[in-house]
Amino acid sequence: MQNTLRVGIGLQVLFFILFFGAIFPKMNNILGAIVCFIISLLSLFIGIKSLKKQYKPVFSIIVIAIAILILAFTLFAYFTTEGGLPPLILQ
Repeated sequence: MQNTLRVGIGLQVLFFILFFGAIFPKMNNILGAIVCFIISLLSLFIGIKSLKKQYKPVFSIIVIAIAILILAFTLFAYFTTEGGLPPLILQ
């Protein structure tokens, strides 16, 4: 169980490296959205699984909260219109 929580944290670190390293803008929009969704959903699943097993519940809750924020960011960035332009996923 210890390794799964580390994987969840590692996935979130990978997201922040991709985001702050400006790698997402260089990616195809569909690929970027898929990567964001996979990272957020996997880390959310791992956080929930760790919380159910009662393994470090504080870290599990933090992993779940960050995964939800990444998921919300993905929905906002890729699926909302902006100034009359179509969503980024459709461009």
